Amino acid sequence: MSPSQWQAFIHKGRLVEEAFVKQHLQDVVWSTKQQDTQEHWDMEGRLPNMNGDRFKFEVKGMKKINRGDKDVQDKLAWVEGTTVLGKPGWSKGLADYIVFARFGSWLVVNRAELFKLTWGKCEALGFPKGKKPYHIYGPRPGRKDKMTLVPYDDIEKLNDITKLKRDDS
Repeated sequence: MSPSQWQAFIHKGRLVEEAFVKQHLQDVVWSTKQQDTQEHWDMEGRLPNMNGDRFKFEVKGMKKINRGDKDVQDKLAWVEGTTVLGKPGWSKGLADYIVFARFGSWLVVNRAELFKLTWGKCEALGFPKGKKPYHIYGPRPGRKDKMTLVPYDDIEKLNDITKLKRDDS
């Protein structure tokens, strides 16, 4: 990925984060670069329907399954276990909640509960390799990352989730 492509990727992610904040979060404090990249959270704030408590959120935009796919999809979430540098990924980070952008909604998911689901399903299958749900994809050439696809149908069965309206305008 060229430096200009990387900057465009970062900018696109920031727009998704800002949209979530604008639509739903109050009393926001943005993470520092170190907190974002090492602790894996984007912002801290309050969601009005969560008793006024402060939480840390990691926001994820919609993703394609394959880089060459024409469009993003809304059936599977990529869950990062290990970063490209070989460090713990966002599923093991310090965010309280992962926020997935979906068509027409934001899905706010307890990070620890999502990690437990993902690890348990991968472990039950024996940590197979591949690009299918609960298979370990990676590491990619020149990188140390490992991730897996998790069906949103499974994520929506978790106990600590909140679905919020997403205004795409």
